[in-house]
Amino acid sequence: MPKPIVAFVICLSSVLVVANTATAAPTPRTIPTPSFFAPDNIIEGAFGAALSPTRSPSGTNNYSCRPSAAHPNPVVLVHGTFGNAYNSWSGLGPVLRSYGYCVFAVNYGAPSWSSIKGTGDIPTSAAEIGRFVERVRSATGASEVDLVGHSQGGSVSRYYANLIGGANRVGKVVGLAPSNHATSVSGLVTLGRFLRIVDPVFAFTSWIGLPALEQQTDPNSTFYRNLNGNGETRSGIRYTNVATRYDEVVTPYTQAFITAGPGATVSNITLQNVCSNDYTDHLGIVYDTNVYQIVLNALDPADQRPVACRFALGLFGT
Repeated sequence: MPKPIVAFVICLSSVLVVANTATAAPTPRTIPTPSFFAPDNIIEGAFGAALSPTRSPSGTNNYSCRPSAAHPNPVVLVHGTFGNAYNSWSGLGPVLRSYGYCVFAVNYGAPSWSSIKGTGDIPTSAAEIGRFVERVRSATGASEVDLVGHSQGGSVSRYYANLIGGANRVGKVVGLAPSNHATSVSGLVTLGRFLRIVDPVFAFTSWIGLPALEQQTDPNSTFYRNLNGNGETRSGIRYTNVATRYDEVVTPYTQAFITAGPGATVSNITLQNVCSNDYTDHLGIVYDTNVYQIVLNALDPADQRPVACRFALGLFGT
């Protein structure tokens, strides 16, 4: 073959390779439309859970599920203070299942008959989550799980992963507006301390069985000293924290963020830096399809996709 023709063929092949690479650029993930009867926000979910406090979100807690090679780690969803599995995860749970994950949602930190959960002593709740993780691992045959937690769910997941035996059982910890550091609750705790009413209030809430409230507002609590005092991460675990500037519960919102220690990977994401038209708040973040896409990226680092941003309002998400 004449040299000019060879050169032309090589040049044409290079152009085609470049063109194919360009057309193969990643596209945003499609978030499936929820079923007609599924809650659209955490308030609707609360009504559904009130009728059945141990109710599981659609697509979760199928103990016959077997993880795929693409998604070998089952995902355990961990609700926050005053929440429960159904009202917190009826949005994200079915989405993760549609993408091929084995998904489980735990209820913890309160009696089974109560729909208001996540109020008990946080280290005790972390041990409860650990037992749930062992049940999931036993049923699925998985060596590790990934934890996705909202609010206290993020910090209690980190407590389990970092401090009480979860380090070899957890691959990733994803926090949505997580209470990784003490919150001022939009200044209310600071004002209460000034007025000297915080201690009596928290003495009462702890007396009636709600110690998690004080534990998350006192930077000197034993909980936070243990959680953060010897490094905020553990080697081999990948941490992602998603915070919203419009959080009115975990304040300032940067209290959600942590610092990576040796051998750990941390991604601290401010939601509005990804989607400037997202005004969701502390409760709305668990019903936000923009956040769902960020979670899917966090769970699958090898398949990073751009986020198709939708307008979102506080409380109601997208």
